[in-house]
Amino acid sequence: MRVFGTLSTLMLLGVAAVRGAIEEEDDVLVLTDDNFEDAIKSHESLLVEFYAPWCGHCKSLAPEYAKAAKALKEHEPPLRLAKMDATAHTKYSEKYGVNGFPTLKFFKGDLDASAVKAYDAGRTADDIEKWVVKKSGPAVKVIESAADLTKLTEANDVVVIAHIDAATGNKKDLLEKVADSEDIAVVVATTDASIHADLESGGVVLLKKFDDKKAVYNGEFTKAGISAFIKEHHKPLVMTFSQEKASQIFGGDVDVHLLVFSDESKDYHETVLESVTEAAADTKGKILHVVIPFSESRIVEYFGLKEADLPSLVLVNMGGGMKKYPYPIKADELTEKLSGAELKAFESKYLAGDLKPTLKSAEPFDDSEEAVKVISGKEFDSRVMDTDKDVLLEFYAPWCGHCKSLAPKYEELAEAFSEVDSIVIAKMDATENEIDHPKVDVKGFPTIIFFPANDKANPITYEGAREVEGFTDFLKKNAKKFSLGGEAHGKDHDEL
Repeated sequence: MRVFGTLSTLMLLGVAAVRGAIEEEDDVLVLTDDNFEDAIKSHESLLVEFYAPWCGHCKSLAPEYAKAAKALKEHEPPLRLAKMDATAHTKYSEKYGVNGFPTLKFFKGDLDASAVKAYDAGRTADDIEKWVVKKSGPAVKVIESAADLTKLTEANDVVVIAHIDAATGNKKDLLEKVADSEDIAVVVATTDASIHADLESGGVVLLKKFDDKKAVYNGEFTKAGISAFIKEHHKPLVMTFSQEKASQIFGGDVDVHLLVFSDESKDYHETVLESVTEAAADTKGKILHVVIPFSESRIVEYFGLKEADLPSLVLVNMGGGMKKYPYPIKADELTEKLSGAELKAFESKYLAGDLKPTLKSAEPFDDSEEAVKVISGKEFDSRVMDTDKDVLLEFYAPWCGHCKSLAPKYEELAEAFSEVDSIVIAKMDATENEIDHPKVDVKGFPTIIFFPANDKANPITYEGAREVEGFTDFLKKNAKKFSLGGEAHGKDHDEL
């Protein structure tokens, strides 16, 4: 089979050569809409970066990506990286759902979107190289001795070993599917259960360099069962945030995070970490515990913390509108009073739905002379939820270019509806204000949401053209009551 694969690759390379060599920049293949399919089909594996020339993150990634490309090109057999300007060549960025930059997608000779994997590791050359090597090589290594296993455990933080009946067959195939889908550096198989003391016939053991060092799987030998076991045990109980680990931390299946803001150089750090680790063992799989070093200033500032506030704990629901639940004590008092038992109780209250989020709010603004009403977080209930008016609310950020472009059109819309008492055109600075609504999750700017007068529990996200005409048509269709130019809309009508 391997010979056939090599021959087929050589044949495909020959076809590509006839159609024209692919241009390279710094050892990275440069793809276009015209050569994309040939590039994918002529490489057994290929990581493609979809980028925009103006994107700052893309520019930061470029030297690391080039460094990884050079290293991978020197592998035996060579492995390649590619890139595509998704602003100039849109066919495949649209096909594969690229909606941000940079986006990295991994192909294994298959153009079907369901076969494409998203890159989910760090942004250093070393991270990229290791990830591509793992995804390009055999998913499962078959080992024959304890010495082989020792070499692997010394070189890797996590190793999953499984006992199988034969080096080929159904169990090996199942393991390969597990290895291909899970973020594990090494999955190995053996036909000799005596290689490890905890490995039984048909069993699986996860070996790790942290926490309790190992976990033994006692369930059925199924993809779902083994995958769930790996997800539960392959990360430390408490992780430390870094830019390299960001995708691993925030890209996982657990949306609820207990963030531990701490200065690792201070005496209090180990004391706090001990209590956090104790609590983490109880809520593993439900809450992810992450240390945010004080050196990660952007994150610290986002949560409004200063050095004098450390250590501080904040429970955050990443998948629920970034709702925050600060632990009630911080700084010196936290160091003195925190215990694993008390933190467990706090987390249990959250899981039971007994905690209310702390919401940030700017001070209310006198907008009586403004066409576009300015709503603060603390006014959201009174001016949006508890009013019998239809409210169109823009969530914006002061630095957002799209928001700045929208501003004059939104102002014009508000002026046009200024005489319609039943409709409010409003905005909220989402960097300074937070709200608690189960169906509002602001993930980008501007986000424009309509709260119907008769159904505030079911707001509608505006997805039409950001033009006065588009907004007007939307309000005609969805507002409870108003009239334009004598044409009535809704159940009751105010003349405009």
